[in-house]
Amino acid sequence: MRAALALVMLAGFFVLAVALTAGLTGIAIWRFSIGDVEGGGWMVVVACALGGPALWATLRALFARPEPTGFRMTRETHPELWRHVDELAGLAGTRGPDDIRLVDGANASVWERRGVRYLELGLPLVAGLSVGELRSVLAHEFGHFGGGHTQLSAVTYRAKLALELSLHGDHGFGLLSAWAKLYALVAASESRDHERFADEVAVAAAGRDAARRALLRSGPVGEAWNDYLTSYVSLAVTAGRTPPLLEGFRSYLDHPRRVHELRELEVVLAEREPTSVFDSHPPVRERVATMALLTSDDVPIDERPGWTLLSGVSAEAASHLVGLQGPLVTWEELVPLSGPAHVRRYAEALRHAGRVSKVGETLSDVLAALARGDLHKLTGAPVDASLTPEQVHEAAVDTVTELLAYAVADQLVTADRAVLELNWGGLFVLRLPDGAAIYPDDLVAPAVRDANRVPEVRLRLQAIGVDGL
Repeated sequence: MRAALALVMLAGFFVLAVALTAGLTGIAIWRFSIGDVEGGGWMVVVACALGGPALWATLRALFARPEPTGFRMTRETHPELWRHVDELAGLAGTRGPDDIRLVDGANASVWERRGVRYLELGLPLVAGLSVGELRSVLAHEFGHFGGGHTQLSAVTYRAKLALELSLHGDHGFGLLSAWAKLYALVAASESRDHERFADEVAVAAAGRDAARRALLRSGPVGEAWNDYLTSYVSLAVTAGRTPPLLEGFRSYLDHPRRVHELRELEVVLAEREPTSVFDSHPPVRERVATMALLTSDDVPIDERPGWTLLSGVSAEAASHLVGLQGPLVTWEELVPLSGPAHVRRYAEALRHAGRVSKVGETLSDVLAALARGDLHKLTGAPVDASLTPEQVHEAAVDTVTELLAYAVADQLVTADRAVLELNWGGLFVLRLPDGAAIYPDDLVAPAVRDANRVPEVRLRLQAIGVDGL
């Protein structure tokens, strides 16, 4: 019932736009007919301004077609993946996809067009989940197929596109925006029911434990992927090279520090996830709690890493998903190519913060500020007013620790007193001439967290060759 109501409201949006334009045009014609040329002209302008964007967006959307993107994963190149897909589609009681695509982003989705069913799998999910967890993700998506949730995907795709294009330039005194919000409210409620149905299919097909683990882990894997792109893949962008993307992400996830961080992040993300009546998905904590109440057979979880299903994806194909181009290179070879420029950029960010805050630009100035308890002078007021004082402080500690560590690395590398080595657990490792390994973030962290430890950290920095302290 709500699905039909949502479609009616989508249609009503455009009926409203047409009626608004037609009504104003009618008034303009009437004004012209009584000889009020100026008044009629103004009404034409108003009609075009209010209804024109919605009508133009509708015309654009009518000719829009959803098209599959990403790397196509065929049966010939990925037989093991397709074996799981066929099995899970059978367990879900539905016809599986005709086309599977590997895409960027920690998400999975299904849609269909003219009877052809598509499955889009995010590379981070396949690389970051176990096979058992990935099976739950697949079963959930096939629940949407079986529930008929994708049958109107082409219609709703065009309608939503037109609605978004219209609202981008909405000047209808909020009338079109208000209607769009009402539609979103109805559509979100229906979508949440779809997600609950698909969760039940996932539990039945893949097992309760795998389904719950997949839900809790997907968010942290997405965060990890974003950090991986920012901290590591950015090195490849700077150097114009193509490192082994999948192997790098596996090394990132397998590092003991990352394993610990992701486990902690599962709880944090689930607890802090906001809720709204406009959300298309119920919050993860609610979905996990609901799954715990569902009956399920004891399905053993396949603990093999999901990336084993990606054996047919070349390094070039995976890298193209995130826009990487250039000659192939190992991660170890990449570091000397772009590492020094990378640390210099962040070191300059600390110097800039010191200038703006009047703390001072040098490492000595920053350490003196930390000794005085002036940590927050370096970071300034928080942009997000909803953060608690504890969250603001932790964010300041993390930011200054990172920037200060980069500044230390920059000085030592520039002075040829250390070389950079890759560290999948955090910042670079600094290798000193005597072979000693220094982890700059661990080295400076005590001074950032505790003003009383600044003298101790200063002495350690002097001992490894940092000047000007």
